[in-house]
Amino acid sequence: MKNMKIRRMGFGFFRYLVLAILMVWICFPFFWTLLSSFKPAEEIFAIRGGIWPSYFTLKNYIWVFNNMDFLLTLKNSLIVSIFTALFSVLICIMFAYSLNKYNYPGKKLLVNALIVSQMLPGVLIIIPIFVVFARLRLVNTLSGLVIAYSTFSLPFSVLMLRGYLNSLPQSLEEAALIDGCSRFGAFWRITFPLIMPGIIAVFLFCFILAWNDFLFALILTHDNEARTVAVQLYNIATVQFAAGQWGGIMAESIIFTIPVVVVFVILQKNLVEGLTGGAVKF
Repeated sequence: MKNMKIRRMGFGFFRYLVLAILMVWICFPFFWTLLSSFKPAEEIFAIRGGIWPSYFTLKNYIWVFNNMDFLLTLKNSLIVSIFTALFSVLICIMFAYSLNKYNYPGKKLLVNALIVSQMLPGVLIIIPIFVVFARLRLVNTLSGLVIAYSTFSLPFSVLMLRGYLNSLPQSLEEAALIDGCSRFGAFWRITFPLIMPGIIAVFLFCFILAWNDFLFALILTHDNEARTVAVQLYNIATVQFAAGQWGGIMAESIIFTIPVVVVFVILQKNLVEGLTGGAVKF
């Protein structure tokens, strides 16, 4: 018994040691970027320079916030990401609810089509989307990006929320219907509060997908009026790399990361609950 306890403690120590090493390996580049964003330009890649700056400076961030093009594309990314998440959640709720509650011809085929669509890379459909959007005059518009991202994120979101709905007992809504609720009333009063973690997980997934995307924004936009911060960061980094302005690149990278980190920290509990809840029954 004592040997088993010692063995279990040794295994637990080894497991946490491996996890700690992996966390350091994953987080170190971000930590180095964060410290470098506060370093003077001449110190970032100095031969004898250390990881920790000799003194902290805000010149890199001041330069970034004086760059109006960067701020414009940052605003574009926030608008596109938020509206993509809201629009996708609205469509996803109705779509997933219909798949969960109703039987109609072609339902199984529709679910299989959603699954198959996840096997296709985005680069495969970017040209057809560009042709269609060009005819509809949606190229280089924020609404065009919202539609494109929503189209790409909906299949997985619907499948995830459908799995969450399948994990709920059908008797809950049936009891509300017997008590006199309409179908919408039963959904709003009973089902909607219960699937809120799943909805938040879908919102976060769609927000991050739209915020981090580079390919669609690169192809579907051609100036800063509709360009997102991911494309602008690439364009600015190319110029700054040639000019040796590493501090500005680091500061822009940190600013680009902050919205996703903030949203994830606020919603991480609901995200885990939504993902695990939807995995119970598909």
